[in-house]
Amino acid sequence: MLAVAAWLVVGSTPAAVAAPTLSLTRLTAIPQLGGELTLQGRTSDPDLAGLSVEVWAGSAAGWRPTNLPLRATGDGGFDVVVPLDRSPLDVGGHHHYRLAAATSGEQPAATSPTLSVYVVGGPTTPFTSAPYPTVTGIPTVGATLQAVPGTWAPTPAGVGFRWNRDGVSTGVTGASYRLTAADLGRRITVTAVGFPKDGSGQTYRDSRPGTPVSPGTFTTTPPEIVGRAIVGELLRAEVSGWSPAPTTLGYQWLRDGTAIDGSTAATHTIGPEDAGTTLSVAVHAETVGVAATDRTSAGLPIPVLASARVSLGSRMTPLSTQPWTSADLTWRIGLTSPAWSATTRTRWDAPGAFTHSQVPQPLFTLASTMFGVDWARAANGAEYPGTNPSVKNADVSFRVTGRRFAIAYQGTRAMDAMVWIDGRPVTGTPIPTQSPTETGHALNWITVELPARRTVGVRFAGPRSFVGVDAPAADDVVVTAAAPEHTVGVLSDSFFETCAEALCMSRSAAVTLGSLTGWGVWNFSESGTGFLNAASSQAFGPYQSGVFGSPRRLAAISQAPIDLLVVSGSMNDVVAANYSVAGHRAAVTTFLTELAALRPDLPVVLVGIEPMGVLKAQVWDDRARALTANLAAMVGRHPNVVGFIDPYTDRWLTGTGSIASPQGDGNQDRYIGVDGAHPSVAGVAYYVGRIVEEMRTLRVPAP
Repeated sequence: MLAVAAWLVVGSTPAAVAAPTLSLTRLTAIPQLGGELTLQGRTSDPDLAGLSVEVWAGSAAGWRPTNLPLRATGDGGFDVVVPLDRSPLDVGGHHHYRLAAATSGEQPAATSPTLSVYVVGGPTTPFTSAPYPTVTGIPTVGATLQAVPGTWAPTPAGVGFRWNRDGVSTGVTGASYRLTAADLGRRITVTAVGFPKDGSGQTYRDSRPGTPVSPGTFTTTPPEIVGRAIVGELLRAEVSGWSPAPTTLGYQWLRDGTAIDGSTAATHTIGPEDAGTTLSVAVHAETVGVAATDRTSAGLPIPVLASARVSLGSRMTPLSTQPWTSADLTWRIGLTSPAWSATTRTRWDAPGAFTHSQVPQPLFTLASTMFGVDWARAANGAEYPGTNPSVKNADVSFRVTGRRFAIAYQGTRAMDAMVWIDGRPVTGTPIPTQSPTETGHALNWITVELPARRTVGVRFAGPRSFVGVDAPAADDVVVTAAAPEHTVGVLSDSFFETCAEALCMSRSAAVTLGSLTGWGVWNFSESGTGFLNAASSQAFGPYQSGVFGSPRRLAAISQAPIDLLVVSGSMNDVVAANYSVAGHRAAVTTFLTELAALRPDLPVVLVGIEPMGVLKAQVWDDRARALTANLAAMVGRHPNVVGFIDPYTDRWLTGTGSIASPQGDGNQDRYIGVDGAHPSVAGVAYYVGRIVEEMRTLRVPAP
């Protein structure tokens, strides 16, 4: 039997050869007589032999070969440059083009669909030199291309540019063009439009097409891990400055370089199993038209043993609001010293006698610009730190062993004071300061008598000039410093210290913070200042106010015996002449960095911009929100920062009024004082009260 090859089919006929598929498009957006037209052809037959471009143009009817060379561009594509300055193509109007393939062996002839192109007529005053523009730059998504017009002659009135995608206008004008995902795989050209100084009509020249736009690459920096390296804390991964902006981000958290099962979100809670390891996060980014990329953050070491942490609320012991009865003690105030046969004074600067911000040494120059008088004399008493126009309050703690004593201080009739004995006030209302004249400073004594000799804790708040404690010489009274268990420093502008209502010094913000928490308070506030704004008030003598991060204020904080620092964002920065979001962010960052170097174990609570009604205008509101966002972003980026409190976004203060000028549009009618810029008594209690409540849940290292 005769064997037959498996591929041979007896009686079969050869299959018909299909004609090639042909197409023709234009890449020149505005073809003009005297210029050229670039056509882009495609064929299913990779062999360009036998292909030609034919034209029907001018008065002569019929298709004619152009006899123009075809420049292969790959994948069956090619370009044809058609000069529009020779017959029969040197006429304006409609030109018709097609691609023709001659018969080749078994392959039949074929033609593409007709492409009609309108050729613009030449200008009435043509340029002697109108070069084709060139495009510089790498054609990748995200890159920027630049148009170079060349040298036109005579010099045109101007040359404009219009960018095209595959011969179709993108609508973008100007000398530069940023490539987007919409350009991927397309060929970008630019049309230069020359405008003559004399004559009429424009001259159009299109750049010659380059290669199609390819996928771009991300410009990136490593991801950042934001958060504190403490078991139980939440970390978050952040990317910034990536270009173009990713549309999709994926996350994988790593422990010692190994993927953590299930930890694929932007955040990761540090667990006990992370202690003693190094955490990092890998971020995968994607967006249309750009090659995907992966970046991994720097490692974050997690300590094996973190110090125990407690809430700030657990460290609060608010002072009582229930005053002592007359059966428990008696008190009186007067302009004359107690009528004791002999008196012993323990002066404000006696070593080891008092806890307040002027011992062991004053941290500021002692002067008062408000009255133009320098009170820095030992006999006058310890002015609270600061010498600008803000009226600061004394906050003095000490322990007395005895039965009778008198607190001596200086003040005016506009000032008041308060005394707490063992955490309870001696009276339920502020104690008005006495003076022979309305504005003159006078020495006052608040005398306290107990039923019997014993040791009591005393806290005094009020006018800035605390002089000391007097006692009968025969009673052998002992006065010793008694620091509260917890002390907080407040860095702020005057909003956190001035109380704009009569007789409210003993209920100002710093004092109220102390009474609501039981903490000692060191007030580093200065009027008109902020992270950017140095002051809104004049200097006096050697005193010069400064920004929060000035060397003088940082030195004061570094020396102060405080356990916590509250930094209140300042509305002065919103209106500062040197305002900028980046400048503010840099100032805050520098301040926190330098503070961490001086006091690495000092916890810091940041508070946002004060939400005053004057900031409701759009320009000020936008600024205040941007600065508040800067402060919020510091949490997790600086080891000292334990929390952020935001009074601005939810507008703790509403409306535009004050107690002196109510407007009926919000709570400022009650909470802003007579000057329209600082809190009233009720405003202090409300504003500081909300800050205290927010602080309760914040956690700090255990003492």
